[in-house]
Amino acid sequence: MKRAKFLKIPPCTLSDVKSEKEVIAKSRILEVGGEKAAEISLYYKNQLKARYFADEENHYAWINDKWTTCRLDNVARMCKNLPVEKEAYYWSNKEFIWNTKEDKQRVTDFLDSCDVDDYETNLSEIKRARANKRKSERIEKEMSDVPCVTEDMERWLDEKVFPGHILFSKREGKGTAYICTACKRSGSVKEKWKHKEIVHCPKCNQVASVNNRQKQKVEHVPVVILQKCNNRWVERQFKAVCRWSKEGKVIELFEQCRAIIPMGKTYGKVYYGTINNADEFEQDFWDKNPAGKRFSPSYLYPGNLKEVLPCGNLERSGMDILADKGKKFYVNRYIMCFHARRYWEYLVKSGLYELVTELCNGYWWGELSIHSAKARNLKELLMVDGNRVNRMKQIDGGVNELEWLQYEQKQGIKISKESLEWLSKKKMTLSECKEILNDLGSVNKMVNYLKKQKIAPSKVITTWRDYLRMALLEGYDTRDSIVRFPKDLKLRHDQLAERRNEKENKERLNKYAEIDKQIQERLPEVRRYFYEDDTYMIIPAGKCKELMKEGRELHHCVGASDFYMKKMAAGETWILFLRKKEDLEKAYYTVEINLKTDKIIQFYSEFDRQPDKKVIGKLLNKYTKRLKTMKEPIMAAAV
Repeated sequence: MKRAKFLKIPPCTLSDVKSEKEVIAKSRILEVGGEKAAEISLYYKNQLKARYFADEENHYAWINDKWTTCRLDNVARMCKNLPVEKEAYYWSNKEFIWNTKEDKQRVTDFLDSCDVDDYETNLSEIKRARANKRKSERIEKEMSDVPCVTEDMERWLDEKVFPGHILFSKREGKGTAYICTACKRSGSVKEKWKHKEIVHCPKCNQVASVNNRQKQKVEHVPVVILQKCNNRWVERQFKAVCRWSKEGKVIELFEQCRAIIPMGKTYGKVYYGTINNADEFEQDFWDKNPAGKRFSPSYLYPGNLKEVLPCGNLERSGMDILADKGKKFYVNRYIMCFHARRYWEYLVKSGLYELVTELCNGYWWGELSIHSAKARNLKELLMVDGNRVNRMKQIDGGVNELEWLQYEQKQGIKISKESLEWLSKKKMTLSECKEILNDLGSVNKMVNYLKKQKIAPSKVITTWRDYLRMALLEGYDTRDSIVRFPKDLKLRHDQLAERRNEKENKERLNKYAEIDKQIQERLPEVRRYFYEDDTYMIIPAGKCKELMKEGRELHHCVGASDFYMKKMAAGETWILFLRKKEDLEKAYYTVEINLKTDKIIQFYSEFDRQPDKKVIGKLLNKYTKRLKTMKEPIMAAAV
């Protein structure tokens, strides 16, 4: 459209002003140099504010001495000095009125559309489709010279990433029948193989693991391959899937995303696969990522790294060593961050593979406080002495182990090899243990004590902290080793917690005295909710104290506040206790029922879970149906 030439033509004139409050549209058809376009002149308060031109392929508006491609409704809003709105938030043709019906008809006939808004929408869709097509062609051309996955990578997957074969077996008489994934042959032996036992296939003599619990085993692993691509290089992430079955061992590669990187650079354009579970030949790539695919910690194919790493000046990065060692690390992040963190090379070549992997996987642009950035050697880098550096190398320690060794040096204490290994194995961090250590002082004593407890170490720490806090509140001397190290920590913790709860509950019950009185006054109304059969008993709650006890035993919120108590006092709902008759003292289910409709609102057991949900649901369904027909207590009825 020759919009500048159309603009030189005088605008449509408005002879009759219908409204001072509305934007009025006047139209005509223009022709310049054999080119036609519809013009819509927009008037506001008897003044020309904008001119809108449209043809089959484009529309432009001249307003405030500049061109815009806004839709007509938004141009009308601009005439009234209103902000432009997104298409989704307004309806068409509400911001202006046509001067006459003929003005509207003239434009719609020329544009071959029912209204201007429809024309603009269709035109936008056409332009979007054309743009997407051009973009798709560009991306397809971009991907055309990416090499295929090599046969050597497939061998690497088979031998290193998914090593070994499986003998799928089942007991057959006094022996074992099997199918080998290596030779795909079946047979039987007199021995009774155990699950995960390593044996030789009687047919092909291949070493294999026995599996007598599955008919098929599937593993998913992320892998990355780096490849040269003309004057660029590419990082490709795959989801590798290995299936072991009676048909054999099958490995598939589903490509997730690609980063096309210019030669000599470590970052480039990322494209994402649009199809789930598509291989490199079937996958379509786009620069948007609606499926949320991401580069992630992966195994890096080592076969071609000497050739590819120089493309990003990464030949001394240590990535080839990590790949050879079979370390799973964030390859994309390593590539992008290495030149700002060149000490990673030093750590890799010192044998601290786990530390580098954790630094790369767990952290982004920020630096960690566990090392010195101005270090001249490994001791200064890790901020520990030579002995502790050697200990890190011996155990291939990570961030957690380094923090413990730094703490050991700072405090001037000794953490035994056994304690350090245990802390590493249980993933016990310094931060979660620090409060205990501030009082205790000895890591070895802490570890020895934790080992003796029957609950998980991380839970022991939390329980221990709570116990010591409550012991202080009760006036105990926590410096006394008998108080500090109770033989049965959980028992002593629960005893103190019960004592503290009793005190707190007494204070709460004093506040709830009036509510408690109102609840007890309503007890005759809820007698009919009592129920028992051969297996279960349903008992209406009668006191605030009972709700508090129920909530404490089942670890849910029924007695945590006065919320349900007030609803009971107001006659809105009632809390029922569902018990197994074999143990009436033990809380099992808590049920809330609507007093007006007799409908069950909710029913939950311990930690808001629903064990035996189908059984209990069926029981409560029949229970509520029976309530509709009975006004007296439901006694000894078989459900």
